[in-house]
Parts: sequence; structure tokens; C-alpha cells
Amino acid sequence: MSRRAIAIASCLISLLFISAIWQFAETDIHAFIERTWGKISGRPFNQIDTVDDNGIPMQLYRNGQSHYNPLFIANDAKREYYRSRNLGQVQRFIQLTDWLLANGSETDSTFLLSYDFDLPQYEQSKPWSSALAQSVVMNALAHRASFERNLEIYAKAIKTLNTLDPDRANLGYAINDSSYWYMEYPASEPYWVLNGMMGVLLELYYYHDLTEDPLAQELFEKGFNALEMKLPEFDFHGYSRYDLNGTMAGRMYHQKHIRQLAKLQELRPSAKLEYYQKRWTKADSYPVLWQILLNPRPKRIIAFLLPFLLLWGFSFLLLAGKRRKAQSDPVHS
Repeated sequence: MSRRAIAIASCLISLLFISAIWQFAETDIHAFIERTWGKISGRPFNQIDTVDDNGIPMQLYRNGQSHYNPLFIANDAKREYYRSRNLGQVQRFIQLTDWLLANGSETDSTFLLSYDFDLPQYEQSKPWSSALAQSVVMNALAHRASFERNLEIYAKAIKTLNTLDPDRANLGYAINDSSYWYMEYPASEPYWVLNGMMGVLLELYYYHDLTEDPLAQELFEKGFNALEMKLPEFDFHGYSRYDLNGTMAGRMYHQKHIRQLAKLQELRPSAKLEYYQKRWTKADSYPVLWQILLNPRPKRIIAFLLPFLLLWGFSFLLLAGKRRKAQSDPVHS
């Protein structure tokens, strides 16, 4: 076999092998690399989980700084509540919701958790709040109130719900009287972040299911109308956009959008949501090379090329070495 034939064969073998792995484990690989690099360098590519001295969740960001993120703390609190089967898990749930209660800012009608760091890519200057975080905090506090039969905490949950009303805390945007968009990153004109919007809708539905609060039902209905209205704008050749500000969704968020659409479909059947859920699922099942061609994201291309080139080089050297050994073998001669 000539060196050229070896180069072609090793290239094809490497391409098929890496493509197969990427097809089924791309998001897991990215998450592993993110955690590993973050722990080694102290500066993750995006962000990774960490904790403070008291075990309260924090996020380590790409600038090397750690900050409390109310969304992750509230999510952890809800998780502990759902799985509470022993005293330790109950105490953990209490600890996390105590942090939320202690760090919120309260007025006569609102209860807000704020972020203590700037987010330049979405023009957020500290302190700022997020509709997505508020919706998760709302349910975490409602569970705490239910767990302890505590009306004072329940009042805070109601005030947290109030912040999603466009007239209260500028976290909701009224497209019209019957359609509200809930902003993960608040602005005078929304960035239209899809996963944040669908996350709020799911939390509103669960909150209404728990409390039967009519405001939660109203906000869900108006938010659902807005989602149906704007959803077609998020489609790009069968792939989803992260927002309508020019950011395409990576595969992790694309798959998250599919899961969120499926959950909303279970709660409120919609022909439009079903169409995009199936369309995006189909696109995600295409061979990964075809996905990269249709949705060429530079970081994704680099992440694919690096292991492919390394494997190609290794397999070429391996096959070339076997070829040389065979040529020098006396029997072969």
C-alpha cells in the first residue's frame, strides 16, 4: 500500500470513528472537557459548578471569577425538595431556600433575586434580575412554604410571581395585550432567548398546578401565545437559534429546546410546537458532518477537527509503521 493510500485510508477511518462518537456523545464530551479544563486552568470555556465554604452553589466563569447564580441555587433547592427522603436532604433544601430568602430584595409587591456581576454580551450591569431565575425561585419558595405551612414565605413566592408581570419589574415584555415574552436578560427590546422563555412557561405551569394562582395561569396563557407567535423565527434550516439577536444554539441548547417543546406539548398540545419539535429532532439526527455543513459554528468545527486530526495522524503513523515492518520482513522480501 502506497503512502497516499495509507493517508486516504487512515483519514476515512478516523473521520468515520470521530463522526460516530460525535453523533451520540457530542454534548457529553463537551461537558467533560469544560469541567476538566475548568478544574485544571481555573478558567472554563463558559462556566462550571463550584460551591462556597458553606456548600452553597456558585458558578466559576470564564474570567476566573466565582459568583452566586440564583437560578442554579433555586434549581438545586427544587431538586432537593423532590428527592427529599432523609433528614440530610431536607436540611439541604432548607439551607438553599434560606439563602434565597436572605438574599432577595423585597417591596410591597415584589421579591427579586439579583445577580452581582456584569454580563456584557447581553448588556447587563449589576445588579440585574432574570425572569428565568425568578420563575425557578418562585417555585422553590412555594415548596418551602408548603413544606412548613409558612404564609410569610408563601407571600414572598407570590411577590416573586408578580415580578413576571410586565408592569412590575421589567422582566416581561408585552408584545400585545394577549402575548407576553419573559426575558432571561431584560432589555427595553427583548433579546428573545428561547430556552429562558420556555423555562419560564414550564415554571408558571407548575406553580399554577401547585397553588392555583390565577395570575400564574394568566401569565402562562399570554406567554404561550407569544411563544407560538415567535417560534418560527427561531428556525434555521431545521436548527434552532439561541436568541433572535444573531446567536445560534449549540447542540446542547438545541437538544434542550427539543426537550422543552416536548414538555410543553404534554401540558398544552399545539400543532406549531409539535411541528418544530419534530423538525428540530429530525435535524439533530442527521449525520454530524451534515449538521456542521448546514449549521457551521466555528467552535463546533474546531472541537470536531482537533480529535479528528490527532486520530488521523496517529492512525497514519500506525499503518505506515506496519507497512515498513512488512517490507523489511524476510518472508515478505
